[in-house]
Amino acid sequence: MRDYLEFFGFKDDPFKITPDSHYFFLSESHQEALSSLKYLLDSEEGFAVIIGEPGTGKTLTVRKFIDELPEDVEFAYVLFPNLSPEELFEAILEDFGIKTQGETKNRLFGKLRDYLIEKRSKGKRILVIIDEAQNLPIETLEELRILSNLETSDMKLLQIILLGQPELEEKLSSEKLRQLRQRITIISKLRNFSEEETKAYIDYRISRAGNGNVKIRPKSYKLVYRYSLGIPRLINIIMERALMAAFLDSSHEVKPKHVERAVESIGLRLERRKLSRSTVYVAVVTVLLAAFLFLGGRELIGEKTKPTTGVEEQFEEVYVSVPMLNMREGPSTEAEVVYVLREGDRLKVLERGPENWIRVLYSEGDLRVEGWVNGKYVRK
Repeated sequence: MRDYLEFFGFKDDPFKITPDSHYFFLSESHQEALSSLKYLLDSEEGFAVIIGEPGTGKTLTVRKFIDELPEDVEFAYVLFPNLSPEELFEAILEDFGIKTQGETKNRLFGKLRDYLIEKRSKGKRILVIIDEAQNLPIETLEELRILSNLETSDMKLLQIILLGQPELEEKLSSEKLRQLRQRITIISKLRNFSEEETKAYIDYRISRAGNGNVKIRPKSYKLVYRYSLGIPRLINIIMERALMAAFLDSSHEVKPKHVERAVESIGLRLERRKLSRSTVYVAVVTVLLAAFLFLGGRELIGEKTKPTTGVEEQFEEVYVSVPMLNMREGPSTEAEVVYVLREGDRLKVLERGPENWIRVLYSEGDLRVEGWVNGKYVRK
C-alpha cells in the first residue's frame, strides 16, 4: 500500500471506503441533507429522517454533521438498532455513560428522562442518532415517538435523527406508525450522483488525498459512472482497484482498461442492466408485425385508418415523480435493485404487472436499463 501511495504521490488513500468526514463531498442532495440536520438542531423539531440506498453516504453525512456540532450538544449514536424498546433504551443510556442493570422498560425510560431534564437544566441540547433505522421493530419506533414527547414548558428535551434505507420510509408509512409519521417534519433523501457529480467526486477525493501525480481519461470517468450507477461506495471501490491496476502497469494515467479490470475483479456486470441491441430489434419487429396483422396490412399499404392504441400503450412514457426510485429485477420490493432512478427521469412502459407494478425501460446515451418500478411513484 505504501508503494502504491508513493507511486501516485498521495498522502492518504483517496478512495478508502471507511466513512471519513475529511472526504465529505457536497453533492446537491448531500448538501440538502446536511442543511436539514442543521435546521433540526436550530429548531425545536423532534424528528429528522435521512433516507438513502446502501452506499449513498448516510453515515458520512451524519459524521460530518457531528464534527460540526457546537459544544452545548451531546449525542448518543446507535449503530445496530435491531433492538427491543428495552434494549434501545439501554444502548442510549450506555452511550451517555449511564450504567444499567437489567431494569424494566419503565425504569429505563425514567432514567433517561431524568438525565435529559438534568442536561437541559445545564443548557445542554441532546440528540439521539440511530443508523440503519429500517431494522427497528415497529414497537421500538413507537417508543421513540413517546420518548420524543418529553419536553419542558417551552422546549423539547430530546431530538432524534433516523438514518435508513428506503424500507424505512415504507415502514414509517404504515398505519401502525401514523402518529410517528405526523411528528416527522424533516425528511431528506440522498440520491446517486449524476455523471457530472461522479467526475467532480473523483477529482475531489484525489485532491483531498494530496492531488497526486495521476491523470484520468474522460472515458474512464464515464465507465466508472456507468458501472457504479453514481453510488459513492461503488465509485470508491472501482477507483481504488483501477488505480491499483494502473500502478501494476506503471502508469500514472487511469485508462478505460484499468476501470474494466477493476470492475471485473469485483464481479460487476453491466450487461444484465442493459437491453442488448438484438433484443431491441426483436421487440420492434414484433410490435410492427402485430400492428400489421391487426390492421390487415391497411396502414402499411397506404389506406387511411385510425391508429391502434396497443402500440401506444406499449410505449407510453411516464416520469419519475419522487426524488429517488428503485428499479428492481421483479415486481416486488424483495427483488434486487438494478438501478436507482432520479426525479424527472423519463421511462417507457413495457408491461403492466401485479398491483401497481410496471416494467419500464430507461435509456440515457448508450445506457439502457430495464426493470420494474412501483407505478404510484411515476406520472404521465
